Amino acid sequence: MLQPRRLVAAATTVFAAAAGLRAVLAYGPASIGSPADWPVTTALLLPSLLLGWLVVVRAPSSPIGPALALTATTPAVVFSIEDWGATYRTSSPWPVARVVEVVAAGVWPWLFLGFVTLVLLFPDGLLPGRRWRVTWALVPVAAALVNFVVSTDPGTFADGGLGDPPFVTPEPFHSIVIVAVFAFFVAVLLTAASSLVVRYRHGDELTRLRLRWLTGAALGVPILLAASWLGIALGAPADVAYGGFLIAMLVLVPAAIAVAILRHDLFDIDRLLGSTLSWVVTTLISAAIFAAVVLAVGNFFPDRVGVTTAAFVTALALLPLQHWIHSSVGRFVDPDRTVALARIRAFVWRVRDGEAEPEQVETVLRDALDDPSLRVLLHRPGDQPEIPDGAIPLRTGDAVVGALVLGTTSARRIRRAREAVVEARLPIEVSRLRLELREALAEVRASRARLMDEVNAERQRLERDLHDGAQQQLIAIGMRLRSLQYQLEPGIAAYQEIDEVVETVEATVAELRQIAHGVRPSRLDDGLAVALRRLVADSTLPVDLVVPDLEVGESAATAVYFTVGEAIANALKHAGATRISIEVGISDQVLRVVVRDDGVGGAKEGFGLTSLRDRVASVGGEFTVESPPGAGTAIRVEIPCAS
Repeated sequence: MLQPRRLVAAATTVFAAAAGLRAVLAYGPASIGSPADWPVTTALLLPSLLLGWLVVVRAPSSPIGPALALTATTPAVVFSIEDWGATYRTSSPWPVARVVEVVAAGVWPWLFLGFVTLVLLFPDGLLPGRRWRVTWALVPVAAALVNFVVSTDPGTFADGGLGDPPFVTPEPFHSIVIVAVFAFFVAVLLTAASSLVVRYRHGDELTRLRLRWLTGAALGVPILLAASWLGIALGAPADVAYGGFLIAMLVLVPAAIAVAILRHDLFDIDRLLGSTLSWVVTTLISAAIFAAVVLAVGNFFPDRVGVTTAAFVTALALLPLQHWIHSSVGRFVDPDRTVALARIRAFVWRVRDGEAEPEQVETVLRDALDDPSLRVLLHRPGDQPEIPDGAIPLRTGDAVVGALVLGTTSARRIRRAREAVVEARLPIEVSRLRLELREALAEVRASRARLMDEVNAERQRLERDLHDGAQQQLIAIGMRLRSLQYQLEPGIAAYQEIDEVVETVEATVAELRQIAHGVRPSRLDDGLAVALRRLVADSTLPVDLVVPDLEVGESAATAVYFTVGEAIANALKHAGATRISIEVGISDQVLRVVVRDDGVGGAKEGFGLTSLRDRVASVGGEFTVESPPGAGTAIRVEIPCAS
């Protein structure tokens, strides 16, 4: 099998020979056509040949390079045959010009050979299966049959310039043959075109993207052809009117194919194709509405001016249709992008309605963009953001608030991701602000916990100082006074005064002990469970206590001890309760305490409950009070990571 580069070289040689032959025919004695025909047609065909070389150099194994070169070579050969045959009717006919003129009468089907080859091979070679090999082989057969039938048709010899036809067949049989041959030719073309549908249905994402490039370029062909017909109807010369159509066929389509092979992600072809098709559909609908209104007004109200009315009705009808047309075309032409953006918009609305958390934006973007490795990096305000290489900056106004890091990058994926980021800017910004708020709250809790630890440590130090310092000194003073007292006679006044002083010292020591115990309950020395059992023992109401032996931090134990003590005191003083229940335990690294009474309920948060709430919050816990009137009071405390 010949290498693609050799095939392109061979096609270039044939193209150059055909172009040289036409130049001789155009500027030699025969003077075929106008002087401008040769440079114009050569210039139109040359881009396909150059694009074929570009593809074969950049993608040596691709069959599209030779196919592109063939789209330039076959028209050059066809034009050469037509020009050669045209010399038969000049004063300087070329050798066998009559035979060539007969062949040239039906040579036009060979113009399709290059494009049909492109369709069958695009984008990565012939499809597997005997059907497509047979189709490819039948293309030149069908072109040859049409060429033969048209060239031998009696109508070709009707003017007598070519003499008599080589043979004449009966009219009914001849008509049947012509219809059959043309039907066969059209069937072969349609079968070749169906390969694109098969590729698109069974191809991967890259194949579909490349096929959309071809579809986008091919979409311009019928549009420009219709514009050419309109130009001819308005009186424009055929050469000028068909200029855009020829450019689309010979330049636009090959260029799109070359881009699809070499740089398929150069532009967002899906969006471009969708916008173009949406514009075409909108234009056709508006033209149909406009024509229908003008016709109706002209028939029913001949004295009225219908153009203004038609324009108004058309605009009025298109207002509700425009969005529907755009979205419908987008779902058909560019379903991936349309579905992805619709999914993101739906998520944004759920966030606005409180049905979804904004922090789910990363998961939504991963699903919408089909990128499981995608990451959303957010920065706190005031930080100097560091954008990773290849990441997409996330902006709010002029500030960079984060970056979107794609797992797999390409120009197309980056464009899609930028669109997705614009749609998801609300949950991204809310997530960033909530992240900052959570970090600030965590820092506040941590600082309060550190402060409480320092306070507890200071309390322990003060307790030790009171016990080991002032309390011991007072006890020593009392003992010395007692020693002096025993040296005196009991009846004298000094004896009595010393006795009073010693009692005062003892009272002072007792008061210091109470103060020290108020700073930090000494019962906690033996653990929280023991301290609570001793605390409950002092209650005048029956108390159901459930507390296992726990090992908790000093700050948490102190907060729980004072909470339980305050709850018992409130139940005794204000609730009129007859029974109290206390449950203490740890689950999932959370210390949970529930104190209930069967009192009158309706407790109002005053200084005592407020101070307890602040004490619990200082160790990172939550403090709740449930006290419906007539249903008792329940105080709940939850302190995370207390063990």
